[in-house]
Amino acid sequence: MDKDEWKQFLRWLDEANEEELAQVKQRLRATQSAVTEPGVRSDLRRMLRLIDEEVLIRQNLATRSKEHR
Repeated sequence: MDKDEWKQFLRWLDEANEEELAQVKQRLRATQSAVTEPGVRSDLRRMLRLIDEEVLIRQNLATRSKEHR
């Protein structure tokens, strides 16, 4: 992916809701086994990792906000 595509992905990642994150993660995992080009496989792994990180960050923020109430 080029720089602009990564910017678009990161913008989407920031704005997506939990359901959208889960759907895209599932689609990426389904696609991953069919991809043979190393660069594309690397991009897919990075996208999956970033989605996982975003989900964890949101869960931590939700937990912290509940604890402070």
